[in-house]
Amino acid sequence: MTELGNHARIPGSALVLGIAGLIPFAGGALALWMPALVHGAGQGLLVGYGAMILTFLGGVRWGTAMGPYDGQRQEFEFTASVLGSLVGLAALFLPAIPALTLLIAGFLVHGLWDVRSVEAGRLPSWYGKLRMMLTAGAELSLILGLVALTVI
Repeated sequence: MTELGNHARIPGSALVLGIAGLIPFAGGALALWMPALVHGAGQGLLVGYGAMILTFLGGVRWGTAMGPYDGQRQEFEFTASVLGSLVGLAALFLPAIPALTLLIAGFLVHGLWDVRSVEAGRLPSWYGKLRMMLTAGAELSLILGLVALTVI
């Protein structure tokens, strides 16, 4: 097991801040289920915040790309790390339903990439646990928002 894989416990600050980071997702989804007065704000919050968090996750991966990789692996990591930002940017310019669908796909792909990187020993094991939990929370909120837009 690599040095990165030995750290199984999620650091308290990462856990608390990560869970707190789900609040805007939940608030945006909840607002989409509210009367028309709050509905538009929920849509903007959910899409805008989702785009920002995908960009943040790309930044995390950019940082890991500076690790001890060979040139080809490093090139892939740097390139792939900016895709979340591009997906988020595209979502900002789409109507709500395709925007949320794109964000759902973006978070799913990013979460799977993070878990696979943990399995390969490129990220600490606690990060995979945290990402699975936070990705599930973000995905649930995005899906609930999407359902609200199609039902209400």
